[in-house]
Amino acid sequence: MEGEAFPMEVRGVGVFALSNAPSAPVLARGCARLSRALGGLPLRCLCQPVGSPRRLAGEDALRCAQFHALLEDPQANLLVAARGGFGVTRLLEQLDFPRLEASGKALCGYSDVSALLVAAWSRGCRRLLHGPMVCSTWALEDSPALAAETHSFLQVLRGEWTFPPPGFPLKTLRPGIAQGPLIPVNLTMLISLLGTPFQPELQGAILLLEDVHEPAHAIERMLVQLRSAGILKRLAGLVLGQFSQGEDAHFLPEIFQEAAQWIPGPVLSQYPLGHQHPSLACPVGAQVTLFAQ
Repeated sequence: MEGEAFPMEVRGVGVFALSNAPSAPVLARGCARLSRALGGLPLRCLCQPVGSPRRLAGEDALRCAQFHALLEDPQANLLVAARGGFGVTRLLEQLDFPRLEASGKALCGYSDVSALLVAAWSRGCRRLLHGPMVCSTWALEDSPALAAETHSFLQVLRGEWTFPPPGFPLKTLRPGIAQGPLIPVNLTMLISLLGTPFQPELQGAILLLEDVHEPAHAIERMLVQLRSAGILKRLAGLVLGQFSQGEDAHFLPEIFQEAAQWIPGPVLSQYPLGHQHPSLACPVGAQVTLFAQ
């Protein structure tokens, strides 16, 4: 894997919640499992297990303050989201991205948290990992899927990550070869950043998209919006991950095949990343070669 973000030596872990409040028992179980996966490293959890009336993990100011406190923790150099849901975009204007960049800490999460990852990437932050969260991954029962996710997570941290992942055959929707930074992000969250100061510059990028609970027509609408905004024609390539638990999913192959014609470079689908398990970890901004035949 090219780039200076990984490998890294993890000294300690900080757990944050910028979205919905986690369940206390699930949070405790996930934290214990994450610590074991990293060889028993110390773990500091700064998040509210009891939500506000809107189920957020505390008021906006509190969630920001807890995240910033972890940036000042000299031991926790890997920050992992407790869970996703809703709430990250409320905080982007309040978060201290220069402090995050200067800290050199790694940031891990997905779903709602992917908005934070791509916003941080657009502000020059590195060591960004689209990967497992405490409650939605590490709290799961042992399974082959969890083992695969743990393995890919550790591979990224060790700088041993490869693209595409072996053992997961992908489907070619548009053949070709492209190189560029790989940007994994939830489709809905990417749309939420359009027209804001946190919209990432995707010229020459390879975009990796996923989503959950979105009906086929909504996914099509968002892809059309990316086309109309001029984003798709600037991409080097496109990779489609998991689009799960949405209505009319039988229309998705046709929608994706049509969208592939809007991309100037190669397009692949069926990448193991999203809200199903296994969902493999992926570094944000890693320089990759996309080969589709």
